[in-house]
Amino acid sequence: MEEKKNITVKSAMNYGLILGLALIVFHLIQYIMDVYKPPFWVSLINYIIIIGVIVYGTIKFRDDELGGNISYSKALGFGVLISLFSAIIYGFYFYILISFIDPAYMDSLFSIIEETYLESGMSEDQVEAAMGMVKKLQSPLFMLLSSIFGSVFMGTIFALITSIFLKKEKPLFEDTNP
Repeated sequence: MEEKKNITVKSAMNYGLILGLALIVFHLIQYIMDVYKPPFWVSLINYIIIIGVIVYGTIKFRDDELGGNISYSKALGFGVLISLFSAIIYGFYFYILISFIDPAYMDSLFSIIEETYLESGMSEDQVEAAMGMVKKLQSPLFMLLSSIFGSVFMGTIFALITSIFLKKEKPLFEDTNP
């Protein structure tokens, strides 16, 4: 039993590493291209990457480690573990980016947020008050923790859905007649 848990965690860590590195590469491309406010299709690609790795990892785990069968709850847990490990990796990357590599990155994000508030019809006073609150909540440590929490939450939503299609229960009665 203990060995199966170790295999589950090890496999989830491997696919979490793959997902975390894929998300970092995808973000680095956006960063190099100075895309601070990505269009919808860029966010869609990000979600496709997450879903793709969760699906691929769960299928490989089901087929290679579990003999082709996996329950809904096991598939869900595996998808959440992949999300957790990738979130930790990506969260630390983002923390290093905004703390050491490019501390001005957050200033660019703040100006986009402020611009969005103004475009939505908020007054200058409302925008100033809102930006004061946003800046208080955007410390590097808070960004790290919220990034991890948000990524795990989204991964859980994706795993809830994908597990429906990936589960493969053992038949209760095997048909031995040809």
